Amino acid sequence: MRADSQEKRCLLKLVSLLYVSRSALLPEAAPEAVKAIVATSRGRNPDACLTGALLFTGEHFAQVLEGSPAAVDDLMARVAKDPRHTEIIIIARKWITVRRFGDWSMAYSGPSQFVSRHVTRLLEDPRSPGQGRSAKWLKDLLWEFAEGPGAT
Repeated sequence: MRADSQEKRCLLKLVSLLYVSRSALLPEAAPEAVKAIVATSRGRNPDACLTGALLFTGEHFAQVLEGSPAAVDDLMARVAKDPRHTEIIIIARKWITVRRFGDWSMAYSGPSQFVSRHVTRLLEDPRSPGQGRSAKWLKDLLWEFAEGPGAT
């Protein structure tokens, strides 16, 4: 596919989805497993016109995905079957007109206990009042990681 037609295809209707999950990875295997997740995402996501950011706290994953509804749903179906994730909760899904992570097939930032506490709260009660603010905070944090010097 030519680059310009690929670019046009990637500009169709877009959704942004934020999910959190509990990691089923053994601590000693986590660094290599997460590297593999990031490498696979960076290899596959451009063809599916998916962009986003992944944060791994050591205990939890938080990820923002951007793309067509079909591409995002397909990826979430794979995540749901992935034994590395448990307790997957979709925190937010909305239509967007502009990608926040357009330069990233998958930005990644590693372990953070501070972030882990916030993700734990979202996992424990995703429907409680104030969770909209928590979801926005987490998306903004992922954006900052993607833009900062620590992202890979």
